[in-house]
Amino acid sequence: MEDLLKKYGGIANLKKHLNFFYKKVCEEKNVKHYFFGINVENVINDVVNYRTFVLRKPDHLYRDYPIQSAPATIKVKIPVFEDVVKILQIQMQTGMIVNWRDVPRFSHHVMEAVEETRCKSMDSDMPMTVKPDLVTMQVLDEILTDRKRQVRTEMQENGDLKIDRSWQIVYPFFLRLSPENKSITLIGKGYAREGVPKEEVVKVADAAKKKFPFFEFPIKEDASGRYIEMSHTADYSPDGVPIRLFLTMLLNFGWRFDEVMALDKDQQMINVVRDKV
Repeated sequence: MEDLLKKYGGIANLKKHLNFFYKKVCEEKNVKHYFFGINVENVINDVVNYRTFVLRKPDHLYRDYPIQSAPATIKVKIPVFEDVVKILQIQMQTGMIVNWRDVPRFSHHVMEAVEETRCKSMDSDMPMTVKPDLVTMQVLDEILTDRKRQVRTEMQENGDLKIDRSWQIVYPFFLRLSPENKSITLIGKGYAREGVPKEEVVKVADAAKKKFPFFEFPIKEDASGRYIEMSHTADYSPDGVPIRLFLTMLLNFGWRFDEVMALDKDQQMINVVRDKV
């Protein structure tokens, strides 16, 4: 969302139009219950504070409406939800003057955070946010290995946490925590087979950049060989780690990196899914 914020007036402008969006929803008789018991300050704060936990997707995935992530007890009917999204999109296009091509992605990102706000309204017994000062690698590992998910994890010598294929994680990657910067970085590494020339790795990296221009794909080397890297960093300094969005971010990252590795048509890279490593 950062590129859209820079393009359309920054956080201050986003806050102003989220306020208009909230009021318009609450004025509409058929959809106002979407925000029942939820105040506008929480909506705005969560969209702003959690925005880096929403991973960007390929543009074709924004053609449909966003998906409700709230629990069944507070889900609204599909037409109601779609009408809420339409109100947001109209506000973006006519109020924020967002180009129609950017409206679907911008509204998706906003609605993912708004849905988190609605979920939080049900969290009185079990908070689903880890406050900034309480975020540690052990806490994140416990979230992942909870019996509901049982994600396979392994601590690395450099302090990173390897997240392996398990639960709904389709391709392994690494998680790096920086308590100093209050950030979580996800790192995917696609290694070339032994003896594969660098130009073959560059070919795969170029294909990845073409398909996913919003990611960088530097080519690096370590003790295990030459690899393509994909990364994403989430900032938890404003309001901690929203567990639901955190888990969704991990799933999306695994899916995207699996797609990157699938671009290796000549099988020059070690693909742990294809090769069943």
